Amino acid sequence: MQFTPDNSIQEERLLLVEKMSADEILTKVTGREEVDLYLHMHNRHQIIYILSGTLHIEVEGVNHFVTDHHLVWIPAGLSHRLSSNNRQISLLTSYFYAERVRNDRFAVYQTDEMLARNLKFISQQGSVIRREKPEIFTFSMSFLCMLPLVCRKASFPTQPFIIAHDNRLLPVLEYIKANLGKDLSIENVASHFGFSVRNLTRLFTNSGIRFVHYLNYQRVVRAIEILTDNVMNIEQTAYEVGFNSPNSFSRVFRQITGESPSKYIRH
Repeated sequence: MQFTPDNSIQEERLLLVEKMSADEILTKVTGREEVDLYLHMHNRHQIIYILSGTLHIEVEGVNHFVTDHHLVWIPAGLSHRLSSNNRQISLLTSYFYAERVRNDRFAVYQTDEMLARNLKFISQQGSVIRREKPEIFTFSMSFLCMLPLVCRKASFPTQPFIIAHDNRLLPVLEYIKANLGKDLSIENVASHFGFSVRNLTRLFTNSGIRFVHYLNYQRVVRAIEILTDNVMNIEQTAYEVGFNSPNSFSRVFRQITGESPSKYIRH
């Protein structure tokens, strides 16, 4: 599903971030106005807490898939692009300046109830938190800077795939993502692009990617997006993303995420 962003709103937001004082923290609960902007960077650290929905985050040519209740750390000066395939998405975003932070690299973290409550408390203090309110400002700045120390890095569903080393593989990967509901055996995909099975297998192997793993991962990612939108039940979702039975879907889902689809929905 494709969404058309309102770039004027997004660019106005970026301009506001660039003009921020070092004595200000910009924080806001937002929706789609924070996503689908072109690749960009800004001079402030950015923290995104996903309240609902899912995000695709492109960083240094790698796409990371992040689900709700995860925390994204984007350091100042890092080019990135946010997008989402969900119908609805809600994000709690914070921008701030700090000369010294313990983590100057992109990261995705797990959160817990205590961290989420403090992030929401900060967001309730107004869209701009200034040093004129020293108690609130000091607490908010200290808490945001400490997040990389107190949060655990997430595993799935944030794992990226290695960038394809051969440009011939790029359209193959995009074709798989766009046609997950079809019969995507390696024989059929190879025939579609005029490769032999042996040559296509070699392209995947040289980029450190297994065909079946990539296919199953993309199917599970799409399934999570569908389940997050609450538009289909588990059985319908299984067939929608290309599995031949709900049982095989549940088995692969558990292998990749560590839990069953029904347990994921409950969480």
